[in-house]
Amino acid sequence: MQRKHSVIGLASLVGAMLFAGSALAVVAVFSPTGHLNVRSGPGFQYPVVAQMPANTRFPVTGCIEDYSWCSVVVGSVTGWASAPYLVTEAGGKPTNLQVSGAQLGIPIVVPTGVAAVVATPPVGAMVAVPPAMVEPVLPAPEVLSYVVGQPIQQVFVDGEVMVGATLPAAVPVYPVPASPYVYSYINGQRVLVEPAGRRIVYVVR
Repeated sequence: MQRKHSVIGLASLVGAMLFAGSALAVVAVFSPTGHLNVRSGPGFQYPVVAQMPANTRFPVTGCIEDYSWCSVVVGSVTGWASAPYLVTEAGGKPTNLQVSGAQLGIPIVVPTGVAAVVATPPVGAMVAVPPAMVEPVLPAPEVLSYVVGQPIQQVFVDGEVMVGATLPAAVPVYPVPASPYVYSYINGQRVLVEPAGRRIVYVVR
């Protein structure tokens, strides 16, 4: 009887260790600089399907081969987030996921069920700026209606659309009547921009 209890105890211990191991294998990531878009595929040309609120942890399930885009689970939605914007504390200290993904053993995955989208060459790269450096803006309804209703050509850039990001010089901007801001249409999203610094102050969602 004692041997039987010992076997049962050992089995329980092993099961607990396996459970703990699987829990530790789940890497959580977050965006420290603002609401980060989660897209339907690994690229800025894919539509936005969800958002990661700033400093909120979400599990990552895998990354593409160069760890530039990773699959994350946000609520009931699984999509792709740009790894340079993701931070994890799984290694004991905050590190960028693109840098630490391989060392943490995050698996390389091949996107499945992702519709092929022709990647338009980017016109430049955005510079990310912490949102705290930008005064919050709440546009008037008529401003938003105007921005949404204009038939302008969208352009693509390297970098995610976020409040605080600075547009490259090659991105065209357009005036908004009776507003101190200009607007543009980048990576599938229309944005209000502070004209002097070309910083995004509002993203139309």
